[in-house]
Amino acid sequence: MDFKEAVQKTRNAKKILVVSHYDCDGICSAKILSEALRREGKIVEVMVAKEISEEIIEKVKKIESDLIIFSDLGSGYLSLIPKDRNIVILDHHEPETPEVSPNITHINPCTEGKTLCGSGVCYCFAKGLSKNNFDLVDFAVVGSIGDNQVQEGENKNIVDEAEKLGRLQTEKGLNIFGHVNRPLSRSLMNSNHIPLKSESEAIQFLRELNIEINGNGKIKSYCDLADREKEILKNEILKEALRQDLAEPSKVFSNIYILTQKPKKIMDAQELSTTLNAFGRLEKFDEVFEVLSGNLEKIDEVMYEYRQKISSGLSWLNKNLPSFPTDELAMYIDAKNNVDENIIGTIVSIYINNAESRPVVIGLAEGKEGIKISARSKNDKVDLDEVISRVCAECGGYGGGHPKAAGGKIALGKAGEFIEKMQKGLKGHSC
Repeated sequence: MDFKEAVQKTRNAKKILVVSHYDCDGICSAKILSEALRREGKIVEVMVAKEISEEIIEKVKKIESDLIIFSDLGSGYLSLIPKDRNIVILDHHEPETPEVSPNITHINPCTEGKTLCGSGVCYCFAKGLSKNNFDLVDFAVVGSIGDNQVQEGENKNIVDEAEKLGRLQTEKGLNIFGHVNRPLSRSLMNSNHIPLKSESEAIQFLRELNIEINGNGKIKSYCDLADREKEILKNEILKEALRQDLAEPSKVFSNIYILTQKPKKIMDAQELSTTLNAFGRLEKFDEVFEVLSGNLEKIDEVMYEYRQKISSGLSWLNKNLPSFPTDELAMYIDAKNNVDENIIGTIVSIYINNAESRPVVIGLAEGKEGIKISARSKNDKVDLDEVISRVCAECGGYGGGHPKAAGGKIALGKAGEFIEKMQKGLKGHSC
């Protein structure tokens, strides 16, 4: 990827508008850019958006700036990008078209056959501005975790760079959430890949292994354990998984990513990625950048609100499973207005990890401006970016993304038509 033109445009601009996506990767992209640009003495304004739409573009046009940088979005909607403004796009989603207007500097690893998340692209750009921006690598790592790409393609190179800089420590551990800040018994209980189904069962299991779970007046987290205790726990959990004949015992383990230069509250990169997603989905955009600047006071309050929304959405999903249109390949969760449109993607992501789910799960949720589409696939033969973008367009909307994760927006009242066209569109794909 050649950043020379984008860097030159930036050097020539005084006031810069950054427009970024509202998920973890987009928030990390915006943080990297805003920090790097301010270090160059630029006046920076940040706008966070759910997607590129005509309404968003109208808002963008009204903001005075010498340069507009779109990060973690833009490639899929090149036809909507203003032709009369100075534009840089730093994205990793599939481009809408290979043709790019002369006013746009378009940088996207997809066009070179590379895999790199949006925040990774922004980090490479930031290094092009100044080598002193190496500390921003933390956010590129978190962004790649948020997009489930941390071990893929060029993202792995960024992880390696962060380790060499001493800003990241990785280790193989148990596939649980909350390695640093959650009580170990609760982390074990809540994992889909660990064969312990209640906190009391987890506590008893730890006691039988002579692993002391209390320390300094609180229940220990996984990272509080001594190395010897971690090895004992990993071995015994694997034995239990094999004894219970779990389908994929290898999923008992995962990499742990610790940001060595961050406060304890946000040093677990996986936890931080979830936190940023929560702030984004709840549209707490000002607050999320305060978190990334060191103000951690609102994290617990926001995470509680987010968990309540997820719990409510999953409860509704489980009660209504029999009513969803389903075929051999896909399930369509037509939530109407029963699930927040900002949460439907999370609900779909959680459900597709269920062993009983179809290879493709597509969620639909109504919002003020239309129906939000969120799709996930575990079938390598399905290209969701292609199918979703085509079907959304046929329904008068727009969409796109990645082969295994895509989304879009269609008008209210179009759900039935969309599902019917998707079923036909997916027929050419086998399980």
